This record gives sequence, structure tokens and C-alpha cells, in this order.
Amino acid sequence: MNTTHYKYAQRPDFLHDCFYWKGRGYHYCGAAPAHVFAPGGWQDSDPWMALASVLESAKQGDHSHLSHLRKWVVEPDSAPTLVSACLGLIADAGLDSDLDFLAELMLEGPDYLRIEACLAAQWAGVLWLIPFMVEAWRSLERRADRAAVEANLSNLLDPLEGEPEFYASDLDDSAYREAVDSRLAELQATYGNDRFSILGGLPVDMNKQVWLMRKTLTPKDSDDWVDWSDFLIWRRKFEVYSGVDCTSFYGSNGEFQPLNAAAILDRYMASALPFEIGKRYFFGHLVP
Repeated sequence: MNTTHYKYAQRPDFLHDCFYWKGRGYHYCGAAPAHVFAPGGWQDSDPWMALASVLESAKQGDHSHLSHLRKWVVEPDSAPTLVSACLGLIADAGLDSDLDFLAELMLEGPDYLRIEACLAAQWAGVLWLIPFMVEAWRSLERRADRAAVEANLSNLLDPLEGEPEFYASDLDDSAYREAVDSRLAELQATYGNDRFSILGGLPVDMNKQVWLMRKTLTPKDSDDWVDWSDFLIWRRKFEVYSGVDCTSFYGSNGEFQPLNAAAILDRYMASALPFEIGKRYFFGHLVP
């Protein structure tokens, strides 16, 4: 009888559907083992357990162990889902030194890590990472890979309304980089530096985003088709900043649930957290 050996470390049951943003995001589906919450849990030899422990520390405002995740990102035998989860948490909760790691991957990593690092840079949203995204884009040969990075850049630089300037622009490499540089110069001149986090062409304003999310959910003519695609980005940003469990935003088949989302947002808005515009937060804590 042939025995099949799974190549990658198995994801523990309590992490089922976690790190998936039509799923549980940063919330577990069951009780985590006690050692996930222990002070040295980030040193666990099981990468999924170590990741969960780093996540728990970050939820409490301790960002000192994010750098430990780098080894799982560059480990050739890491599961792609583990790599994606580690990079996502680095983007959402990492210090500047951790974001430097994303920049290094975009410049020097293999193509698949360049692409993953560009997606992570989108989630971090920090303005100074954007030139590294452009350099990664320039280095990629496949049209589909370039389009993926353009989508990340467009989510950061293009306003929510109107035609996108930075996706499928048909500009050559030099003109595209000049267009991005021009937009970055405008943002820096307006807001004074390149250290703030942006989304949709503006510094992240979580209070305004929550208001916009709720407004979008206001009942309209039932015959009108509604594009809920923005909520996948909004859900992640909102959950990352606030720590609110948004699992019920989506059903088991990944379908958006507007009534559930409205109920969660209404509860949150009754006692909303204060957020500074352009700053990064993780579970209510300012990322240093």
C-alpha cells in the first residue's frame, strides 16, 4: 500500500479558515492551545503555532516577535498559505524594520515572493514602500504578474471613484514609474512625509471608512445590483485596526452578508475607537 506524506506542516484545527478574509481573518474557529499564549510561544518549532503566538502578542501591542516570521517566509519548504499568512501579519502589525524586509523581498526575492511582498505592501499601505513595489513590477516578465502588482498599486493610489490611472494603463515602464512618482510627490507635498499609510489615494481614516462602509449598506432599490467587492479590502482594514471579529461578513460559501455587516458596524459605531488619520493600528494599538 502506498503511503502519502504531506510536504508541509499541517495547519492546526483551531486555525481553520484563519488568515482568509472571506473567512475568519485573525480570529480562531476554536480554542487555541495554552502555549500559544505563553511568553515563549513564538519559539515553537511548529510554524503555525509560532505564527499564532506572534499574532496573540501583536494583539496585545507587543510587536517584538514579528521578525521571527521572516524565516518561515524564506524557508523553501513552507506552505504557500503559511508564507502568505506570515507576510500578511508582517504587513498589518510589523515595525519599520519588518517592513524593510518586505522592501528587500520586492527587490531581491524570487518572483513569487516579489508578488506576495507587493500584496503585503498594499496591506501595510505605507507610502515609502510604493517605489519598491514599482521596482518589483519592473522586474516581472509575465503580464499576469505585472497586473497583480498594478492592482495593488491601484488600490493604494487611485481614488475609489473614477477610472483607475495605475491599473491597465498601457504606459511603458518609464512612463508608469514617472506617473507613480508624480502621485507620490503630490501626496508627500500635501501631507508632509512618506511615513503615513494610504488607501484609495488618501491617508487611512478609519472613522471615515467605517462611516462609508455603513452608508454603502443602507438599503437601496432591491432591483439595483450592488458591487460588494470593496468590502473585502474594507473588512480586512477594519478588523486589523479595530480587532472586531468580522467573520460573519461572509457566509460559508464566501458570499457577502450585508445585514450581518451592518449589525457589526452599528455595534462598533456605538462606541468607536479613536484613530489618528494615516497611522497604522493593530487591534486598537498604535503600531510603533
